[in-house]
Amino acid sequence: MTAGRADRSEALTLVRVAFLLRLLLLLASMLGFINQALTPTTAAAVIFLALTSMGGLALRSAPELLQRHPILAVVDGLVMTGLMVVLGTDNPLVLVTLSSCMVLGVLLPVWPAALAAVVLVGGYLVATLTDGREEVDFLNTFGFPATFVSVVVLGHLFRLLTERKRRSELAYADLITGAAAAAERSRLARELHDSTAKTLQGLALSAQSLPHWIEHDPSRACAQADEISTTAKDAITRLRRLLAAMRQDDHDQPFHESLETLASAVERTHGIRVVLELEPVPVSAPGVRYELLAAVREAMTNAAVHSGASRIRVSMRVVHDEVRIEVRDDGCGFSLDVLPARELEGHFGVRGYQERLALIGGRADLVTAQGRGTQVHLVAPQMGLREEERAG
Repeated sequence: MTAGRADRSEALTLVRVAFLLRLLLLLASMLGFINQALTPTTAAAVIFLALTSMGGLALRSAPELLQRHPILAVVDGLVMTGLMVVLGTDNPLVLVTLSSCMVLGVLLPVWPAALAAVVLVGGYLVATLTDGREEVDFLNTFGFPATFVSVVVLGHLFRLLTERKRRSELAYADLITGAAAAAERSRLARELHDSTAKTLQGLALSAQSLPHWIEHDPSRACAQADEISTTAKDAITRLRRLLAAMRQDDHDQPFHESLETLASAVERTHGIRVVLELEPVPVSAPGVRYELLAAVREAMTNAAVHSGASRIRVSMRVVHDEVRIEVRDDGCGFSLDVLPARELEGHFGVRGYQERLALIGGRADLVTAQGRGTQVHLVAPQMGLREEERAG
């Protein structure tokens, strides 16, 4: 939402409040007619005020119409001025004029609003003179005009405050977006350094020593060439995974939709059914989004490749500002005692997503047993606050 649209929305809300105020003031003023009969002029004024009040509240387009054509608010103010002159200032319906003052203050720029306030006060003073009062009543003569001006000023101040509030919110959102972009760049740099850069550095060192081994130990040179080839393929695979992860997480896409995209990719690749139970949870911090997606991908891949499962169930919900994701499979399960041996063989899947969650201030728990399937519980701060605290 742009600043202009947001400001218009705030103004429309205030205009609708003014219509509600008009209706309440009309009901309050009707108490003044309990012991007296309504004249035809007063009855017509009551009908007019009731229709404009209820129309402004019932018709969604009424505030927008007034905003597009502020002259209608000016006409309303002139009508209220005319009613004061015709009905007199001792008529209870004069109270309803306050709602017109609020609309004028909200919709008009400062100088037109000031001019409208002068017209209303002038109309009230004219009505006071035509009443033929011999004594000057300070409250009636000066109190109501001061109140009219005050309500116009308050309406205009409310408008200015809501505009400034919305602009402050947009500026804060821009700051958050900039911080998120910086965090994303930092994360990508870390990923490239930890995975691809170190591997390429090792390849460069191995390639430098290759001429020496070709000259002095051809068999060692062949083995090292094979090792360089294998390492290069591994670097390409890691880089492709990183690029795939970047494509799968569109930050403009709701997080649960990113999980749906990831689940579809796992289904296509491994031919296993993935059942999703996802709340539409907002996750805005880029680091949290990336690490959660990577951990879920690792958990689903492990289930699809190693467990022999026929179905994977992924659920997500929020509890106390924490995103909680569970990846459950119906596979064979395993004993946790085998993890150290698996890591010695170069399989760090479980440790990998545990470290990922720890990096963003979360945690990963594994529940499994032989023949009972596997459950992976991932917990992370929803808005990445703990991640920022750790970074600070």
